[in-house]
Amino acid sequence: MRWREWTPLALLGGALLVGAALWLTVLVILNALRALRGGLRRPDVPPATRALLDRYAGQHAGVRGVLARVRDTADLVATRPTAEGCLPALRDTHRRLTDEVLPHDSAEERQLHPALADPLGGEVTSTMGREHVEIHRLVDALGGHLARADGRLRPDQVPDLLASLSGLDAVLRLHLAQEEEDYLALDPDPPAPGR
Repeated sequence: MRWREWTPLALLGGALLVGAALWLTVLVILNALRALRGGLRRPDVPPATRALLDRYAGQHAGVRGVLARVRDTADLVATRPTAEGCLPALRDTHRRLTDEVLPHDSAEERQLHPALADPLGGEVTSTMGREHVEIHRLVDALGGHLARADGRLRPDQVPDLLASLSGLDAVLRLHLAQEEEDYLALDPDPPAPGR
């Protein structure tokens, strides 16, 4: 098939990415307004919790690297789903999500969220937990598509793959922004984003 036959899918992928970006912008603005409503009170955080904050902040650079890979892979699926490198790129992105992002999220659930439940309140940590569930669901959806791909992507897989990749892009961006705003702002000397 020629690339021109995929132009509608490329447009759909582009529209999904733009829609996800707009939705993310709205959520970040709403979250910022929520934070402003709460004032500038900085709760007391024990030293052990501060050490956890530093540890997870340091891991954000790796998560941002995977996020960039998700965007690049979405572009490839949208514009050249039958290209020779498309399926290997999807496999690599799925592997990095599975090996780097999911363990980071799981460790936060086990260690950081319980430590922050008192200083921040359960509402903030439960929101992060719901985002972790959505990230896991979308990574599983990618894995399901890869399991069904028989050496190449089928045309009927492309729209759902684009939706999953766009969703991951949006949720991961929002999640990182919220963590840096809500959690890492508790640290009096937070690292620069993207450290």
